[in-house]
Amino acid sequence: MRIERHQVDGARVAKAREDFVNRIGRQVHSYSRAGLMTTTEWQLITDSFLDYLGALSTTRPDLDCAEAKAVLKDAAEAAAGAVSFAAYHPHDSFHVFLDYPNFGMSYDPEYGQERDPRNRVTAGDWLDAFCLAILSDKVPAHGEAFCWARQLMPDGPVTSTLELADGFGAHFFEEEEFPTASAAEPQPGLRALRALTDGDREAFDAALLALLQDGPHGTGPASLLPLVPIALAALAYRTHGWSPAVDTDYLPHALVTGFEAPGPRVRGLGRDPRPDAVARLAAGPVDLDRTSPARPLSPDSEARFERRTLEALTPKEGEPLDAWELTCALRYQTYLLAARASESSDATDAQLANLRLGSRLGAAVYRAALAEPGTEAEATIDGRTLRFPASRDTDFGPAFWETALSYALITGSSEDLEPLLLAGPTIAAEDRSPFAAPYRTALHDHLRGADPRPATERALKEVERIGDRIFLPPPVVLFSQLVEGDETSFNLALLDALEAHRDHHSVADRATDTEAPLNLGILALACHARRTRGWTVHVRSPYLPPRLLEAARPA
Repeated sequence: MRIERHQVDGARVAKAREDFVNRIGRQVHSYSRAGLMTTTEWQLITDSFLDYLGALSTTRPDLDCAEAKAVLKDAAEAAAGAVSFAAYHPHDSFHVFLDYPNFGMSYDPEYGQERDPRNRVTAGDWLDAFCLAILSDKVPAHGEAFCWARQLMPDGPVTSTLELADGFGAHFFEEEEFPTASAAEPQPGLRALRALTDGDREAFDAALLALLQDGPHGTGPASLLPLVPIALAALAYRTHGWSPAVDTDYLPHALVTGFEAPGPRVRGLGRDPRPDAVARLAAGPVDLDRTSPARPLSPDSEARFERRTLEALTPKEGEPLDAWELTCALRYQTYLLAARASESSDATDAQLANLRLGSRLGAAVYRAALAEPGTEAEATIDGRTLRFPASRDTDFGPAFWETALSYALITGSSEDLEPLLLAGPTIAAEDRSPFAAPYRTALHDHLRGADPRPATERALKEVERIGDRIFLPPPVVLFSQLVEGDETSFNLALLDALEAHRDHHSVADRATDTEAPLNLGILALACHARRTRGWTVHVRSPYLPPRLLEAARPA
């Protein structure tokens, strides 16, 4: 059976989509500057996210895109923020963070203060927040807040909304009893929950159909996404594998399935790959486009970065060269490389020059870090032999080491790689990154001939632990397949890693990030696999410039 969605106000849809990235940023920062953000502000932010999500669904009804996933996640977090404020403030601490506008707020206890009854959540707000938590798999993370906020709701007549809220609570929290319907015939939502508990698909399908036939309504774009039916359909799919029996855009496929890919992907050592991807790769190279736009530098900016690089390599009269200046020069070359890569699907001569110079700069920094205090290090850069006093600045830390290593692996220069392996990622500073430190250790172990598997396992577990965060994790799974020596799984993981990079930079305004056109870490592993193992790369993409892969072909 097909159920068409109702019509909404086109002007409101256009307004919800217009400049959302900047508008939501202004909204959250405006609220934060106005004082303590309460349930009211978090609910208003939730409404903005839901309006935008509904507007997106007018052109992408399945909502199967990275932008929709990011918006849903923050809508759920903002709604949970309202519930948490009602549950905890002013007696307990809690934290709310929104990835999309990169905004967070922490709340500390305010001893001696009493709860403000105006900051309680209504049954409707609680129910919407709970449905969003279901869709984003966040009920366990916020379960306590939902229970406390429900208990703090004022007493009053039992409404259908309150019944349904209690029904969801009973379904998830076993200590709660399933509510007794106030009418002879329970409402469709309660019937659907009971059918889920009993595993009765026929009864569930009938109840879900009744909910949708009762009719979502409204003129705003958020009304196109009825949260209760979507959450129920999601529970049915994720618990029992039941796909909705009704055909309707009111139930976006991605929201119901949790943005499920068509089959399990490579996520760690020994996992089964996606059958569809295996077939695609076996049939020939898989094409993966780059979605970020070209972002060329102005001639003045290009000239400025080149000039500053030259200045870093030119000693001032009476002064020695400073190895720290080389870290700045490598950043300048990275800016130039990214801007030039955004305009081309293959590496140009200018990009090759950026890579060669960047590789030499990174090696020179670690030659200076390895030198004995009071001595000098020597490096040949652009045909000139330069000398630098020994130095171990904190800027020579693990993140810079990883960047320098990527340049050396892409160019394949064993001369440039040598000082990086001798130095290691922590020669100048401790690695305080919980998610990246195990990966860097594993990468270092692999390249210097030590056993990388213990650190690789730790890195894989860390990636699983951090989940879907605002930052893009290192290509740990791709590296793990290199360690295992599995060429097919390496190519699957390569496709997966590049898709994750593309999706990450298609959200909000991340397409403007410097690293959007190229992921140096992924490109470095692809070149390294070609050069050391002779593997064929079966992914064809601007993220993997063919000229660089061809240069990495073993002799």
